[in-house]
Amino acid sequence: MNSPITISVSLCRTRARRSAWLALATAIASFASLHVCAAMSVMIWPIDPVIESAQRAAALWLENRDNKPVTLQVRVLGWREADFKDVYDEDQDRVAGSPPMTTVPPGKRQLIRLTRLADVAPGTEEAYRVLIDEIPQPDEDASSPSNVVSLGVKFQMHYSIPLFVYGDGLWRKEDSSKRRDPATAGRPILHWHVASEGSKRWLVLSNHGPVHARITQVAFDTNGSRAEFADGLLGYVLPGAQMRWALPNTVKLETKPKLIATVNGKTDVEIESAPANTNQ
Repeated sequence: MNSPITISVSLCRTRARRSAWLALATAIASFASLHVCAAMSVMIWPIDPVIESAQRAAALWLENRDNKPVTLQVRVLGWREADFKDVYDEDQDRVAGSPPMTTVPPGKRQLIRLTRLADVAPGTEEAYRVLIDEIPQPDEDASSPSNVVSLGVKFQMHYSIPLFVYGDGLWRKEDSSKRRDPATAGRPILHWHVASEGSKRWLVLSNHGPVHARITQVAFDTNGSRAEFADGLLGYVLPGAQMRWALPNTVKLETKPKLIATVNGKTDVEIESAPANTNQ
């Protein structure tokens, strides 16, 4: 099982009037006037759910590790990439999360079923984003008598995880309960080039493979000398899409550098450069 992820969010109770927002901004900047009254943690797993062609649904677990109930809203958005941007479809009707809203008692878990409502074309990967939002609860301190006005703000938890759904003949994620040849797993086919636009340079990645690429730990390598570009997550490139990221001036590119990255968890992958004069 994939390691769960814990999202910690500080909740602050306040009796401040609406006119206090300007003062609140000053208080946040100084860190002196904020009064943190509780801490809430929601644990979510798995963080990379998939629905394979033979499955109708995937399980997503939410665990409340706080000492108070938490109400969460679950939405599933369609996800594609166009013009170097992520585009989301709030009205998609191909995958649903159930229940769409739930209140999880302290120390308890809630199962969310991510159900495929329509077939996926053979050899195709569809991408979605599962959004999990905390619904703020009424301020318990609002009616309590006090001679001191407590200035603060209540932060709302928001988290987004990717969901991938597969058609017949395509799979990517390993499953210990199934016997299948790893060589038959779908793989992204990536190319890169550097493009200039105005005064900016951009690293452009295109994916001509059947499955997405999750790109992390990116560096340019010239004869063993590396110029680090992204230490953590750079982003995703979905099938048939291309994405770009601005290169800071501190990244100096030597002649014919190699691009090295971690792709879908596989480290030290050399991504091929795109052909010269490419329009990818």
